[in-house]
Amino acid sequence: MESVTLKPEFEKTVQRFTAWWECEIIDRPPVNMAVNTGSSHVPSVNEHVSHRDRWLDVEFKVDAAIDGLVHREYPGDALPVFFPNIGPELTGTVYGCELEFSETTSWSVPPVHTLEDWSNILKLQPDFDNPYWQTIEEITALAVEKCDDRYLIGMPDLHGNYDMLASLREPQELCMDIVDDPDTIIEVGQHVAKGFVACFQRCHSMVAQAGFGSTSWIPFYHPGPAYIPSCDFWCMLSDDFSRNAVLPDILTEMEAMERSVFHLDGPQALRHLDLLLEIPNLNAVQWVYGAGNGPAAKWVNVYKRIQAAGKGFLIHADDAQDALTVLEQTGPKGAWLFVGQAFDSVDETDRFIAEIQKLS
Repeated sequence: MESVTLKPEFEKTVQRFTAWWECEIIDRPPVNMAVNTGSSHVPSVNEHVSHRDRWLDVEFKVDAAIDGLVHREYPGDALPVFFPNIGPELTGTVYGCELEFSETTSWSVPPVHTLEDWSNILKLQPDFDNPYWQTIEEITALAVEKCDDRYLIGMPDLHGNYDMLASLREPQELCMDIVDDPDTIIEVGQHVAKGFVACFQRCHSMVAQAGFGSTSWIPFYHPGPAYIPSCDFWCMLSDDFSRNAVLPDILTEMEAMERSVFHLDGPQALRHLDLLLEIPNLNAVQWVYGAGNGPAAKWVNVYKRIQAAGKGFLIHADDAQDALTVLEQTGPKGAWLFVGQAFDSVDETDRFIAEIQKLS
């Protein structure tokens, strides 16, 4: 895409991301922030009889998302991204998971109930005809139809490797299966990693054929295939099992990506950071320190470790001062700033950007 009408400076933001993927800058690091507009706009009314009906109502989901996009400001490098979403366990549905829904998310109903049931998963190829995957594809197609060059269309939340296994089996039981029969679980992990690749390539093909580059729930931009590998489950796994079993599956999934940002979630997962930093083709790390563990300035040593390995890093700052404090210590190379607290006006965002440029 060459232009996005909701983002007049789209081309300049793309240039910043092109540099950021290589840990370089053209004028300053990318900056994501929000503005309290004080708008009196009333969002779309939910009249569905159940959470499930709302989540799977394609036209409602698309219209409500577009309504939100067009009534928002996009200061700095914030992008208007339409994000097709029915929750984080979508990839599990291609191996038989059902989904249950709440107001804000969904979760899987695992189809694997015994260690022996894993043999059934090994016989399966991804089923993209299930109602959940079909809903995502219908949402994406309708968003493309209604786009009119106003916004970008992202790929959905796709969990891979051992997070996908945890959607197929209760996580506690998956831990016991790893102890009881690690060889079988490693084999199934390799199997579903290939399934993740099929999921990713299918999603990317839809947006690419419509003329879009890659973006998702992390609102980066890259003209070719890019995504967010992850493994939240490995906070419960040993260093040896992570290196010998999980890492090979992550590498399999990354083969389909030209650019990648690893989502490293929570202090318990931080012990695997050095393992990530050994991956030559990993571009960046999103370190999420979690609720109650901020501000970002407490974790400067983590950002510097990532930076020293030649990787980009996302700074999820509580507010503008927290962001500036971190950037003063790391410098701009490889940084991408997210400011959690919204600004009161566009003028305030302009002044903040000017401070960032001074530090750059």
